[in-house]
Amino acid sequence: MKDLRKDFDYSSSSFKMSKGHEDIFKARLAKEFGEEPKKDYSMLLKMAAVFIVAVMSTVFVMNTPFGENPQNNNQIVENSKISLGDISPDLKTIEDYYLTSIKVELATLETSTDHDAMITSYLEELKTINNAYDELEEDLNTYGISEEIINAMIDNLQLRLELLQDLKQKLNNLNPKQNENNPDEKFI
Repeated sequence: MKDLRKDFDYSSSSFKMSKGHEDIFKARLAKEFGEEPKKDYSMLLKMAAVFIVAVMSTVFVMNTPFGENPQNNNQIVENSKISLGDISPDLKTIEDYYLTSIKVELATLETSTDHDAMITSYLEELKTINNAYDELEEDLNTYGISEEIINAMIDNLQLRLELLQDLKQKLNNLNPKQNENNPDEKFI
C-alpha cells in the first residue's frame, strides 16, 4: 500500500475555504432538507399542565369534607388513640404477655355453683380494675406519655393477673376433688 500523505502539499493556500462558504452550505442544506425543525415544547407543556391539575385536585379532595359524617370523625380519633403497646416494642411485649396471661387464666377458670358469690365478687373487682386501666389509657392520650402513667398501666395489668391467680388458688383450695387429684398444685 502506498502512503498518499507524501503526495499532497498541505502548506499551499488552496485548501482554504472561500468567504461565505459556510453560509452557502447552510442555504443548500435548508433548500434540500427544509428549514431546521423548531423544538416543540407544546407536548411538554401539556404534560406539565396535566400534572399540576392532578396534584391540585388531589390536594383539594384531601382537604375538602364531602358530606362527612361526624361519627366518622369520632371513629378516626378513637382509632388514633395510643395504647401501652404503641409506645415501644418492649412495652408491647409486656402488655401482650399480661393480656394473654389474663385471658388464659379466665379461660382455665373452673367454676362451680358452690362458689358463685366469691367468683362474682372477684369478677366485679376485675371489672373495676379494667375500667381503671381504660382511664389510664385515656390519661395517656390526654396528658401524653409519662413514666407514672406507664408504670400505673403495668401495675394494673399485674394486679388483674394476680387477682385471677388468687381466685384460681382459692377455688383449688375449696374444691376437695381437685386437691386430691393434684396435691402439688396447692403449693404453686
